[in-house]
Amino acid sequence: MESLDVAENLSSLSGMVFKIDQNEYGLLMDQNGTGYLNDTNVTMDPNRTYYIFESVYPSTYSIPEIVVASVVVIMLMIVVVVGNMLVIIAIVTEKALKNVQNWFIASLAVADFFLGIIVMPFSLANELMGYWIFGDWWCDIHAALDVLLCTASIMNLCLIALDRYWSITQAVDYLKKRTPARAMVMIGFVWIFSGVICIPPLLGWKVKRVPERYPKCEVSVILKI
Repeated sequence: MESLDVAENLSSLSGMVFKIDQNEYGLLMDQNGTGYLNDTNVTMDPNRTYYIFESVYPSTYSIPEIVVASVVVIMLMIVVVVGNMLVIIAIVTEKALKNVQNWFIASLAVADFFLGIIVMPFSLANELMGYWIFGDWWCDIHAALDVLLCTASIMNLCLIALDRYWSITQAVDYLKKRTPARAMVMIGFVWIFSGVICIPPLLGWKVKRVPERYPKCEVSVILKI
């Protein structure tokens, strides 16, 4: 009967996670089911009986938080994917938009489109669950694509800013120099540079992973002293 009372009291403690050790997560309740411990630096009464209830995920998010975060981020992903897809279609199909200036915008839209459709869904699952369930192979690919697309997005923004700056400060000379071939070289440099940055982890420059119950997907870590 006492165990049943404890289980019933757990229904109001969803998401309060106690870290037992490196590989275990759960709720630590006392024998009366009246309190919980969420810190490892506590003093427990040796005369009491404690129950450990494992949670669904080793993250600290409650079920309502997971639902809200999922809805918000999925809506954001839809906006990112659909919005950038429409930009790409408009530039490709509309003759009035097929100018060199808009090529830089199209390159940015391509980077953000793939970021929203490939990287963000898996990053969301990893964040909400607290561990990586998609395997080591996809972890390497996902991390490389994340670095590639984020770097390309930032570099394309810089390229657009430079294009606007030169168009204003060197209106006549720059517009003569901004040929389709030169624009393609600039865009190509952005993607090649982004690709060079993301390649090292695929060639072995990464954190060595060990088998564990809740694996992490990390390219590198900062050593803490």
